[in-house]
Amino acid sequence: MSIQQFRSELRQGRDEWYRNRRSRRNAGAITRMQRDEDGLAVYPLSDCTSVSPENKNGNDTDNDGECIDHPVVYYSRQNDCLRTELKALFDLNLFPQTFSFAEEAFATGPPDAVNLWIGDERAVSSMHKDHYENLFYVLSGEKVFTLCPPADVSFLHEGEFESGTFRLDRKDEASGGNGGWVVDPDYEEEHAKEEQGSTYTGNAVHVPARVGDNVTTSSSRIGRRVRWIEPDIEQLPGAADRYPRLNMAHPIRVRVSQGEMLYLPALWYHRVTQSCETVGLNYWYDMRFNSPSWCYFNFLQHIQIQDT
Repeated sequence: MSIQQFRSELRQGRDEWYRNRRSRRNAGAITRMQRDEDGLAVYPLSDCTSVSPENKNGNDTDNDGECIDHPVVYYSRQNDCLRTELKALFDLNLFPQTFSFAEEAFATGPPDAVNLWIGDERAVSSMHKDHYENLFYVLSGEKVFTLCPPADVSFLHEGEFESGTFRLDRKDEASGGNGGWVVDPDYEEEHAKEEQGSTYTGNAVHVPARVGDNVTTSSSRIGRRVRWIEPDIEQLPGAADRYPRLNMAHPIRVRVSQGEMLYLPALWYHRVTQSCETVGLNYWYDMRFNSPSWCYFNFLQHIQIQDT
């Protein structure tokens, strides 16, 4: 899919989302757009509600009673896409190859990756960290970052979760079905099956396969696990009932408008969304793993705190 096709799909989905909300609002199902204390629209992960009298379950359905999905698309390859997949665009010299001040400050050479990001306000990332020094520039629109310092690692309830990959299942479309999104489990490479116990490799954990652990039922395949932060810090104070340490975190909201650049230090936690259709560009510079900040963060990450 080309960038032009992607933006067309993005705008079509957004227009459809708003049309559906307006029709339900006119019918009395929705009184107003939910917004947070700063006026940022809050979008539900699932938007399947209907005002049809025939639909007593409150879902947006088709003639067969199946819930209709309105997929939220977001361009985020994170693989140095602007210098590889979109090389013809990058070669036009519209964007800097690097930033001399960044190379001097980080002392790790040119950027490891230069990425393009396109999405709108319906797309929201979970809180996460990167092992990169990040320069993020907004070409158009507005990005909204919720940031937490690395020292908040003990308060964010980061844990290990089974890893999977979303896939659009079209196998029943030929027979008139709608298909749907499914999650395929991720597995480690074959050589990992000889490992015993749990061994960290970056953010992945090699877990011995065993029947009944919901990872795999075959001893020859090892389910992949990743570190992930389940709670949404923007849902405070409600989320604190289930995740009490969230109240001790120090979130900062930063809005980055068109023509502005944000420096996001390595290991800083961030949750990201947009206030409108937004195009961004970022440069990832490698972090120094022999720095005091990495040693301190690694120490904090292994402190076990017991909730009372």
